[in-house]
Amino acid sequence: MKVKFSFDTAAVERRGYGLEAVRQTVKTLFAAHGFPCISDDGVLAFEDKGHGDDFAVMWDIILSLLRSEWFMDCAASCVWQDEDGEEDVLAQTEKIRDVVRQ
Repeated sequence: MKVKFSFDTAAVERRGYGLEAVRQTVKTLFAAHGFPCISDDGVLAFEDKGHGDDFAVMWDIILSLLRSEWFMDCAASCVWQDEDGEEDVLAQTEKIRDVVRQ
């Protein structure tokens, strides 16, 4: 399992943030759970550690990001990738938020 993020530099700057600060915030969230950053070249990518609870923990991080206004304003992409293919998480944000609210 992998999750990849990219950010809209103009949107980041409109909020008064620096792109590196935004990227570091996301990296810190994943690092706190021991998920390795496997790409830091334009697109941030993190992968699972091969543990049974990785799926749940990774989605918990993603859902916490989706609940935050700064992330929704700044994210250009958030793509989940697993053995079943890729899923555009941002395209499903409203559906995900509805489930989270229940």
